Amino acid sequence: MQNILWLVGERAVRTMATATVLALVARQLAPAGFGQLNFATTLIAIGASFANLGLEGIVIGELIRRPGREGAVLGTAFRLRLAAGLASAALLAGGAILTRGLHHEARVIAVVALGLVFQPAEVVDLWFQRHLDSRRTAVARFVAVLTGATLKLWLVACGAPLVAFAWALAADYALFALALGCANWRSPHSSGPWVWDAEIARTLWLRGAPLALAGACVVFSLRLDQLLVRTWLGESAAGIYFAATRLTDIALFTGATMTLSLFPALATTHRQSDDAYRLRLQAMFDALSALGWLVAIGGTFAGPWVIKLLYGPAYAGAASVLAVQGWTCLFALNGSVRGQFILLSGPTLLNVATAMVNILVLLALGWWLVPALGPTGAALAALGAGLVSNYGTTLLFPLLRPCARAQSRGLLILFTPDRWPGLLQQFRS
Repeated sequence: MQNILWLVGERAVRTMATATVLALVARQLAPAGFGQLNFATTLIAIGASFANLGLEGIVIGELIRRPGREGAVLGTAFRLRLAAGLASAALLAGGAILTRGLHHEARVIAVVALGLVFQPAEVVDLWFQRHLDSRRTAVARFVAVLTGATLKLWLVACGAPLVAFAWALAADYALFALALGCANWRSPHSSGPWVWDAEIARTLWLRGAPLALAGACVVFSLRLDQLLVRTWLGESAAGIYFAATRLTDIALFTGATMTLSLFPALATTHRQSDDAYRLRLQAMFDALSALGWLVAIGGTFAGPWVIKLLYGPAYAGAASVLAVQGWTCLFALNGSVRGQFILLSGPTLLNVATAMVNILVLLALGWWLVPALGPTGAALAALGAGLVSNYGTTLLFPLLRPCARAQSRGLLILFTPDRWPGLLQQFRS
């Protein structure tokens, strides 16, 4: 619980800082410029999902399994991710430059892609998670965010052009890497020298490659609606859509933080006791679904006020998008726990299968809804695809049915207050 409070607390503080800066940047760039900048970050997010090689949970598990060889695990994971980050950055930048339809965003994409080179430093975060000491990561990220926010505010005050904000986004990755390095240097958890180990590299690659492929497919399916809006509706509509998306992304990132923090305990109970594992899994479904309900209800009723306060009249159309995306978050956060179930109990290809279902449903609904309803139609298409891929496939695929009851109970957590004390007790234990 202390570990989660540090992570979520850091997210809350960072959310306030990010939301303020994001609003000022959006006002500075107007919807068209804001759409170009966020289209670049969407592509980078897809590239980053592959560049991390699916190693998050695997590295934590290897650190637990290999006492005394922590330096070899961390050093090998760092080098693997560095190679993947360099390759991903080169492919994204080269692809953007060579693609005729991206001539407006090519320079912005190439600059932001440089941030992937610094992403391997996040291996330090996995080391802190292994010791449930995410306080150090939270402090490091807050320092980096505060420095990056100051830089962006200075750019806004100077009336800087779009490409300057792209450099600022790339700097965010570098600042966080530097802050994590300082935190690791001052940490009492000694891992020993970070060295290369061919046997560990083989293990990480063989286990991580399918997860990286699945993760890239999942992230692509989650970001496809944003790509469709930019492709079908243009830069200004994309700016409207991204204005809402950047707010719901905060909830998704918070959910991912909670999931990563809870995963070590879930993995331990999976090996030790079926009953304890079921309780932990249910607790995760309940917690992430509760966060989803908060986002869904908040987006529905407070969306217009939030959009007007943050972005101003030019982004008024984002209010309806935010309301719909809030409900999409409910199923996405609930479905993220099912991803942990697959990681521990099922073949990784299930993630690919559910992502493909999401893509197909999104394309079918988007073809019908986006031309008629614009950005709101894209949000509705994403909601329908999320419902089918995150929950419908649990009932459809036989290998996922063992977690169907826990997933359904998680979605109903709002209506079963008698389970709330038990949920808190699971976190305390």
